[in-house]
Amino acid sequence: MSGRLRPRRLRAGRAVGVCAPGGPTDEGALQEGLRWLEEAGIPARCGGSLRGRDGYLAGSDDERLADLLGLVRDPDVDTILFARGGYGVGRVLPRLDPQLFADTRKLFIGYSDFTAFSLWLWKSCGLASIHGPMFERPGILPEARARLLALARGEPAALEPIAGRGLADGRTRGRLVGGNLRMITTSLGTPWEIDTRDAILFFEEIGEQPYALDRSLVQLRDAGKLEVAAGVAVGRLVDCASERYPEVSACDVLERALLPEVRGPIVRDLEFGHVVGNLALGVGVEAELDGDAGRLTLLEHVVEDAD
Repeated sequence: MSGRLRPRRLRAGRAVGVCAPGGPTDEGALQEGLRWLEEAGIPARCGGSLRGRDGYLAGSDDERLADLLGLVRDPDVDTILFARGGYGVGRVLPRLDPQLFADTRKLFIGYSDFTAFSLWLWKSCGLASIHGPMFERPGILPEARARLLALARGEPAALEPIAGRGLADGRTRGRLVGGNLRMITTSLGTPWEIDTRDAILFFEEIGEQPYALDRSLVQLRDAGKLEVAAGVAVGRLVDCASERYPEVSACDVLERALLPEVRGPIVRDLEFGHVVGNLALGVGVEAELDGDAGRLTLLEHVVEDAD
């Protein structure tokens, strides 16, 4: 990661800050997540508007921004976890100071609409982050929680391969960039637009019908993002079937949209995204994508080297 920053790892006895810079939280899922931290012996520092609600937002822009910045400046907080995604993160990105985030090097965790923030971190600060489970749903599998902690602590278990199904053969290495498909396309034209040059593009999605997946992938194609990528890793596409056009599946869309455009391997059905087994990945770290074996492997830790 020459010229790039790795966040500080989660250390024993240090706190995890929990905030909701986007949509409002579900109390049951939030309580389950906080219990998990307690059982893992990790202190939690909760933002003041964590349980706030302003329509589809977890409080006003000023309140959510103040929570986020308060945790960034808190010297006792090593890691900041978004309690959930939901629309709203993008509203405050232009008000963030990249130098503050680069200087403090906090580790950020989330996925879904967190994608906008992780792309901002990478483009504006050169700071890697974790695409992984939040507190947005109950029943997250223990193995997903364990991988998340291993990645946050820089432990070897975090580098275990994730299995999927090969769609295009070959093997490649590159930076891992991406997140939620709709949020990736939303980044186009912004200062934090995704950069896929010689990178492994990864994405997942939920609740988008095949034609909507097609629309997003065509937009990425027309923006030149597919042809320059080293490969594509596709996570879970949840509830992406169509009752009106059942003859076209999400997999059909992937084949039609990706195979003619991507020069490297493509692996689908990887276990990350809007599922209880959401396995954590590193945004901005080197990875290997193997289309023959159908697997994705992180080649380096997201966080700084352990002592």
